[in-house]
Amino acid sequence: MAEKREKTYTTFQIADICNVRPTTVIKWANQRRIKAYTTPGGHRRVRQSDLLVFLKKYNFPIPQELCENQRRVLIVEDEIDIGQLISRGLEKASKDIFVQWAKDGVEGLLSVGQNVPDLVILDVEMPLVDGARVLATLRSDPQTQGVKVVGMTGKRLTPEKLKFMQGHTDGFFYKPFKLSDLITKTLDLLGIQIVNKPK
Repeated sequence: MAEKREKTYTTFQIADICNVRPTTVIKWANQRRIKAYTTPGGHRRVRQSDLLVFLKKYNFPIPQELCENQRRVLIVEDEIDIGQLISRGLEKASKDIFVQWAKDGVEGLLSVGQNVPDLVILDVEMPLVDGARVLATLRSDPQTQGVKVVGMTGKRLTPEKLKFMQGHTDGFFYKPFKLSDLITKTLDLLGIQIVNKPK
């Protein structure tokens, strides 16, 4: 069976996605901000996987059609080292998921508003809007109440907050946790087989 060729995008298509002029996309390519190649006819093309990397890096909204064959996972975590660890671990474990990372609750809710994820990995104690408020917002909206949520915390929670988080999430972890346990739980909730099991 022939391998399916990866979809490519023109500078005009990318300009439309990013709401900029095609000349701006060419400038990004020349500056190597976005990975592109040139056809024999002199036209620039960008592979879908490279376009996704670019959009994620520069926080552009991700069109649904760009990751329609993948399950969306949103990490909402203010600690950079933990956010990076989980993001890399998930991306390495399976190619069937598309991972985004929000640094706080406000950014997380904005991301959900742009594209509803299949699953949210949610830290409880965060500045601005904490995980409990994010969870309450997700569960109160008909469009997001079915989203799978895995909660986590490294802080001692009040009995009320702990009961709410455990009662309204599909999994709950205390930091420090084994990355492999979190990833296994996440992919299990998404019905995805692990390709590279983390240690």
